[in-house]
Amino acid sequence: MHICLVRNSQNCNATLRGIKEKRKDVISDFLEDLQLSDLLNVWFQNNGAPPHKVSSVQQYIRDTFQQQVIGYGGFVEWSPRSPDLNPLDFVLWRYIKQRVYATPPPTLQELRNRITDAYASVSPVMLYNVQREVQSRLQMCIVAEGHHFEHDR
Repeated sequence: MHICLVRNSQNCNATLRGIKEKRKDVISDFLEDLQLSDLLNVWFQNNGAPPHKVSSVQQYIRDTFQQQVIGYGGFVEWSPRSPDLNPLDFVLWRYIKQRVYATPPPTLQELRNRITDAYASVSPVMLYNVQREVQSRLQMCIVAEGHHFEHDR
């Protein structure tokens, strides 16, 4: 299963090959919309998921983000088991799951609609709060000297 990152549901009907190309399109569209000053601050965090380890994907990531890659195959190492510091783990996935599975989706199309709607509902205020939470968690990590800390909050 894949998550469609675009609002147009027609784009969700892709083959596996199309999914890889669609991801490239989503990343390219995102990067093209940024001003140069913002582009210099964009980093790709690779969580090491098996699809991200394929050599063609690794090459695309290196070509696109150059030295601004964190994690598997990147220039900055990142522990694959560090959900305390990954906003996708400590905020986004939980938020999306709560919105999508509040009640069981009766059809596959309803599941797709809920996923699309859940991503569309992420607000700038939520992203700002996530940024502040990351800063707080980084401070807790420093205090804990890199050891696990989330349950100590």
